Amino acid sequence: MDKMNETAKMILAEAKKYGADYAQCTVSESEKKEFNVDGGQFSLMRTLFNRDIIITVLNEQRKGTVQINRFDENAVKAAVADAIAASDSGMADPAWEFAQGPVEESYEEGVPECDTDRLFMRTKELLETIRKKHPKILIEQMITEHNAARTVFMSTNDVCYRTRSGSYSFELMYSAHEGEKSSSFYGSKVTLKTLDKPIIECALIERELTAVEQQLDPMQLEGKFVGPAILAPMALAEIVIETMMDNFVGDMGLIDGTSIWQDKLGQEVANPAFSLSFVPFSEDVVIGEHYTSEGYPTKNYELIRNGKLMSFALSQYGANKTGGKRAGNQSGNMMIMPGKETLEQMIKGIEKGILVMRFSGGQPAPSGEFSGVAKNSFLIENGKIAGALSETMISGCVPEMLKQIRGISSDVMKDGNVSLPYVAFEGITISGK
Repeated sequence: MDKMNETAKMILAEAKKYGADYAQCTVSESEKKEFNVDGGQFSLMRTLFNRDIIITVLNEQRKGTVQINRFDENAVKAAVADAIAASDSGMADPAWEFAQGPVEESYEEGVPECDTDRLFMRTKELLETIRKKHPKILIEQMITEHNAARTVFMSTNDVCYRTRSGSYSFELMYSAHEGEKSSSFYGSKVTLKTLDKPIIECALIERELTAVEQQLDPMQLEGKFVGPAILAPMALAEIVIETMMDNFVGDMGLIDGTSIWQDKLGQEVANPAFSLSFVPFSEDVVIGEHYTSEGYPTKNYELIRNGKLMSFALSQYGANKTGGKRAGNQSGNMMIMPGKETLEQMIKGIEKGILVMRFSGGQPAPSGEFSGVAKNSFLIENGKIAGALSETMISGCVPEMLKQIRGISSDVMKDGNVSLPYVAFEGITISGK
């Protein structure tokens, strides 16, 4: 860490020599221990080391940023010069603003040191368990790793953060096979701070494996109808959360003036049962965010509480451009409050609808209208899963969906980064042949 501190100080001193009004840098070192599985067999074990420096300077309200992966003095000084050159060619923008000090904080979280033997044991155990309990599943690829990092963030505004962190992660890509039949692929992942229990018991991995095994004989949906759709956590994030963040509450939509929620602060934008927060300090988050890219300390914040829009997801730059308020963090660790019904109980209440595990579609319109393919999905009829569906088109409008929530599950996927339930929405157009 001493070498990283020295490098950071050298960067700031060099920027001052060029007359920069402001400079900040992030200096980081990381180590990754990784096991790879391809086609159900171990294929690789390796350790990777990485160094990374991000330099940002501000001069006469013109910003320049450069990133390099070398720590030697000549490379660092050349990178500062490049950042200055980038700022010189940029457009002046008085909205740029960065945290003021004095601030000096140090954090350590997760599991900085790797237990390589235990990581291999849990990886091998997971493969063997899947072969035994889910014989139709083929692990097309699995990457298990331990990531450790040390980071120094420092600025000329007397702001300094030092972090040391580490975590285990398991990421699986798989499909079901039986004879010549095969399912669509699916992915499961989890980030952990301990390896105390079998990986198949973490997040929703067991349930997801079971669901994919049930997709070998999909039916073709006939016709078209409007009805309820239950979105599994992955589909919920892909369709609803990403649309909301990109179009309605983030910097881009609010600065451009295209956000349909720009005048909805404090108003109801969703069913009162729906609450969404960003909680880097939750005990369910393995490694949370402690400061923003602009140097501000973070805190948990509520985006939507009981259906009402409580905040926008603005950076300080976005806040200055729009006259709004900077959000408590950079909106990475989301949590949706669970409901009281299990997934099975939600299904029982649906006469005809669809359960969507994954979604593939284009960029939603600024209005929130979307259309795409429901993958790894199931038809619901008479309160039961009637069978797997071949790829089926679904479409809807996210703002309308949020007001037509019919159920939120008590079942929650906690993957070490986010905490998401299943959510059922009315008014989805579901199209077959």
